[in-house]
Amino acid sequence: MAPGHLPELIRQLLETYHEHFGVLLPTAGTVLDMGRTLTHKALVVEMALEGLTTQEIARRIYHTPEAVDNYLRLFDRVLLLCYYHVPASAMMRITGHSQGLLEEHLALVEKHFPD
Repeated sequence: MAPGHLPELIRQLLETYHEHFGVLLPTAGTVLDMGRTLTHKALVVEMALEGLTTQEIARRIYHTPEAVDNYLRLFDRVLLLCYYHVPASAMMRITGHSQGLLEEHLALVEKHFPD
């Protein structure tokens, strides 16, 4: 295997482990939300929509319940702002969060609430 393919293989193995066991291994890429793996924001929202509690999510991703609740509060705000057709530029001012962060949440809204 070429050295350039090793990071991709490792990423695939980590994602497969997460899918199989439901546990996100605390690597630099997942803890810091870096790289191409699912971010904690996406994982938290996905797990919450599946019915997991804040405590269960926190335990699975090695975060505090407060951090999990912060992710969910922002997602709820973005979802509500989308419902009222607030433009993304105004969402940045309303929430105080960056365009990049809001775009991640907007993608989750589109995925789970396309209507």
